[in-house]
Amino acid sequence: MTMDEMQFSAERWQQFWAAYKGEPQQVAGIEELRQHIAQSDPALLTEGASWAQNFRKTPPKPAGLITKDQLAEVMGCQPRYIPDELMDDLAHCCHDFHINTPLRLAYFLGQCGEESGGLRYPLEIASGSAYEWRSDLGNNHAGDGVKFAGTGWIQVTGRHNHQKFSDYLAGIGKADPKIMEVGKTYTCNRYPWSISGYWWLSNGMNELCDKRPEVDQVGRRVNGQMPPRGAAERRAYTQKAMRVLGV
Repeated sequence: MTMDEMQFSAERWQQFWAAYKGEPQQVAGIEELRQHIAQSDPALLTEGASWAQNFRKTPPKPAGLITKDQLAEVMGCQPRYIPDELMDDLAHCCHDFHINTPLRLAYFLGQCGEESGGLRYPLEIASGSAYEWRSDLGNNHAGDGVKFAGTGWIQVTGRHNHQKFSDYLAGIGKADPKIMEVGKTYTCNRYPWSISGYWWLSNGMNELCDKRPEVDQVGRRVNGQMPPRGAAERRAYTQKAMRVLGV
């Protein structure tokens, strides 16, 4: 069997359709597929087909551990400045990356609060040019330093981290090619919580926080130094989150 004859895996099938942009050759390919389906099993092309019903379903929103008013209190801002889309991303973040207890969330919010200046900066202020050709960040192409500079509330940096986040979403059926095509200016608006949550999960932060460590220990793993930059602010945000969440 040649490569062209191999069947799509479930993951490859999802990635294939994630590349759809309505281009003429893609429309022609889809029409060819529709005709083959019509010949083999016309029932699959009816409005009542089970796949069509599943495709149209709106997935339930995951339950949030924190309200907009509570988040605003932790971050020191007014609730009206927190859009619903931001709360939705936080809810999905907590669900997808297992930040699923008030204690884990309190530590997470404490670090995100300091790194983002209380949700003021979803994107690193510096251009990212200093990260050019940083192989430890996976920046192996010209322009990667700027394209993949710190993004999200925890300032996730580098092509490598963006690619891992993109691959993870594809693996759970949420493929989004714009993560790699556009980079930081897309993820900072679309996934400010989720890209931060992926970094949190993949660096073992949930397990660390379950032990209820000192905030500086958590900050060291996030910031890479001891004491971490902004140690006092990290403590203040975390303590406020613990109080608000009752932990």
